[in-house]
Amino acid sequence: MNKEYILNSPNSLKYITDNMNDILVNKIKEYKKLFKVEELEPVVINYFDDINKFREFIYNIRGEKESLPDYATGTYDNGMINAFIEPNIDINSYKYKKKLYLANHELFHILYMKYILNNDYSKRIVWYDEGMAQFLSGEKNKLLDIEKFKTYYLRVKEETIIIPDNLNEITHGTSFVNEKYNGYDLAYLCVRYLNEKLSYEEFQNLMSNFDKIKEYGTTIINDMFEYYDNTLLKSIKR
Repeated sequence: MNKEYILNSPNSLKYITDNMNDILVNKIKEYKKLFKVEELEPVVINYFDDINKFREFIYNIRGEKESLPDYATGTYDNGMINAFIEPNIDINSYKYKKKLYLANHELFHILYMKYILNNDYSKRIVWYDEGMAQFLSGEKNKLLDIEKFKTYYLRVKEETIIIPDNLNEITHGTSFVNEKYNGYDLAYLCVRYLNEKLSYEEFQNLMSNFDKIKEYGTTIINDMFEYYDNTLLKSIKR
């Protein structure tokens, strides 16, 4: 048992959990700075190699059998990191890296809920919370490469058939991921845009400024697309 976290996971997932320790411990240090806390209680991580056992575990916690979207493979119910992970993912794939950083992603949600939202789920603004978790977890660090980011950005823009009228109003389920847009991709791009526009202190303080987040949410997708069209694409044009 690591002093920073408690891991419950089958041996079939050791090919991920054995490589996860340093990544998670280092991220915990970063999160302490971000949330301005000196110590964190050890986080409990429950990993499953069977999707049905994962869903059963979550529904036992929730006391119902309807709330999980079909695509859901990770949650932070009861302040724990809970996830289904396939036992045979190609270790050279992006999917493997995403699972490697999954604990970082869910831990952001847990800490944001505890220290910023004060466990009041009604205050949660989904696009912002999901964008921050993706941006800060390290799961998309490959996009720090400008050429890879350009390819990603152009794909997301092309696949965004319509822009949600108000990003603040979309929640998990079909309103977040559908054939017209992917809320995860848009949320990541919007938070990355904010990180580039704001100072570290402004970016940090924004976490608890719900009115400002909602203000951004009404126009941020168009603002983000305009910003990257004017900076990213022009700056790397040959």
